[in-house]
Amino acid sequence: MNYFLDSVFYSYAQIFFSNRKWFGALILAATMVNPLLGVSALLGLLASNSLAVLLKFDREKIRIGMYGFNGILFGAALTFYYQLSVQLLWLMPVFFLVVFFVSVVLEHHLEQVFNLPGLSLPFVLTVYVFIIFIGNYTGFHQSEFVLRLSSGEGMLLYESYFKSVALIVFQPDAVAGIILVIGLLFFSRVLFLLSVFGFAVNALFLSLLLPQQYDSLLVLTGFNAILTSFALGGSLIIPSRKNIPLVIIAIMMVIVLTGFFIKAIVPAGLPILVLPFNLIVLLTLYSLRFRKDQTDLVLLYFKPGSPEENHYYHKKRTLRFQNFKLIYPELPFFGEWIVSQGFHGQYTHKGDWKYAYDFKVLGADGKEYDNEGLIPEDYYCYNLPVTAPLDGTIVRIVEGVPENQIGDANIRQNWGNTVIISHKFDLFSSVSHLKADSIKVKEGDRVLKGDIIGRCGNSGRSPYPHLHFQFQASDSLGDATFLFPFSNYIVRDGDSLRLKSFSYPEEGNIVQNIDIHKTIQKGFKFRLGERFTFNVSEDGREVTETWEVKVDIWNQLYIESSNGSIAELFITEKVFYFTSYLGEKSGALYAFYLAAMQVPYCYHEKLFWEDEYSVAQLPGMSIRYLSEFFLLWKDMISARGAFHFKRNEATGEFTLHTSISVTGSSLFRMVRRAIAGSVTISSDGDLTGISLADQGTEICNAKLIKERNDNEKLSHL
Repeated sequence: MNYFLDSVFYSYAQIFFSNRKWFGALILAATMVNPLLGVSALLGLLASNSLAVLLKFDREKIRIGMYGFNGILFGAALTFYYQLSVQLLWLMPVFFLVVFFVSVVLEHHLEQVFNLPGLSLPFVLTVYVFIIFIGNYTGFHQSEFVLRLSSGEGMLLYESYFKSVALIVFQPDAVAGIILVIGLLFFSRVLFLLSVFGFAVNALFLSLLLPQQYDSLLVLTGFNAILTSFALGGSLIIPSRKNIPLVIIAIMMVIVLTGFFIKAIVPAGLPILVLPFNLIVLLTLYSLRFRKDQTDLVLLYFKPGSPEENHYYHKKRTLRFQNFKLIYPELPFFGEWIVSQGFHGQYTHKGDWKYAYDFKVLGADGKEYDNEGLIPEDYYCYNLPVTAPLDGTIVRIVEGVPENQIGDANIRQNWGNTVIISHKFDLFSSVSHLKADSIKVKEGDRVLKGDIIGRCGNSGRSPYPHLHFQFQASDSLGDATFLFPFSNYIVRDGDSLRLKSFSYPEEGNIVQNIDIHKTIQKGFKFRLGERFTFNVSEDGREVTETWEVKVDIWNQLYIESSNGSIAELFITEKVFYFTSYLGEKSGALYAFYLAAMQVPYCYHEKLFWEDEYSVAQLPGMSIRYLSEFFLLWKDMISARGAFHFKRNEATGEFTLHTSISVTGSSLFRMVRRAIAGSVTISSDGDLTGISLADQGTEICNAKLIKERNDNEKLSHL
């Protein structure tokens, strides 16, 4: 029954680009303002979904309404345009089959060949087939609904707006439109504003382009304009202020196409329906894929939510992962070194060589050498090991360049003793100024990340001992530098340490690699098939919650909770990340998601790091709904988390402490909120406790009851 109801309500919700069952139920109710239209639409849905189940189509696609919404529109269209008759009742089941198969073919073909949605084009084509087919029959008469709609000329603008919204589901009355607009307002503030804006822009351009037909076409072009605004303003493109000019241009083209179709297909007895919306949206989306720069007007690239949720997810993902790569290079040394010259350096890092680093070591006194600093051996970095930043193959070695005296520079052999390594994806790294006779590898050798390849020296153009490092795109000595981030490293900031992810060390930064702490790594190293059971105290009640670690068809690891929540994981070699969460804002998994958004597998007493949060995923954030009226202009509310570990020396436990700060801007400056979380890891590396507090009040506390042992894990797998 739940599956059946999901397939019904999600099918209706799809018409308004929604993934909310309650909105689908509301749309279903709105279609019953005229019961004949509503029942006909429901029959179209039931026929489509039943056929999909019978023929064993993808059950998830059936559940989310991918095969049902065109059946809804076609069923409603039949009784909207034609009076109910015996002939119509006979033909209905046949054409319900036709619209289903057209939907399947178009949805699959557009997705696979053009990476485009099918939209409601299948329903339009099937209506045209039906109209042409019944041209050979008598007994089909125009319904009263068409007459009621066309008799609305001279309506007030707001009445036309509500009728335009209602016509999306073939309801000719403003009452249905009012119901739908109320639902739209609760589902998405962005779509509500786009509906008003799209209709207003449509009215303006219609008065300019087709003034003689303004009254007769206002509702027809209005609902096409509203749907176009939905698709291009926030549902199929990530919402931003840059969408607005695109929406305006698209609506103008909707009116132009409507004028064209009035001359081209209406004389043949074919209605325009939502053909302008479908063609404009599909052409626009397809055209945008050919841009050189995809950073503006970002096409939807993930499973959609509301436009607001899409915006938050994309913004958070961009801030968190925009520099992430498929490989994880590390700094080419052990311990702490300082960036003595960074990008666009004062001395040599210019032009083609601007993305390079010089590293050296400072002592406790802040100097780079001991004694007088007159010989290379006085310098702290001299003779220290240099390591491979990534797995790879040694492709070029330059050696035999003598060491310089302090203050001298060998400009004839500029790079000095050098090792160049080839990595994946045609990426190369080069380390230079190595110590003479210290290179431990030869060309053709395979090396692993962290393997020692030589020692820091003072060869080449190096008046003082230091290490020169750069990424490049070939194995040529001294080739142009290539901008590529280090995956994870730590920067000293006074007495504290800061974690950096896929970033670029800056001149003056004191940096080091992450050293894995086995206990913390075990606590956050989730493996496929693991199960955890927690006793959860929440809202004055206690429940048992079980997690299982699973993987989807794209090899994306995720944790699924017994309460239906899902949290997706992204685990690099040394850092754990949560990427998304789906489910109710309650339970142990939700608390864990907020408390452990990002966790490095290391421990330093004064190590701190930060991460971004989506305000849509935080508890008690109803104020955000008001702020979303301004979302197309700017984000009025933001959330950022700060993290650090503490160790209990007596028990050996580690506790991850998380503090999430919510702040507002402009009209929402008064918004201040503090959410705190914690995760406890035992001395054996077990995840033993999770807690979450909102404004100082604990809202969730979870204690581990049981973790599946190794034998059980293997048996499960």
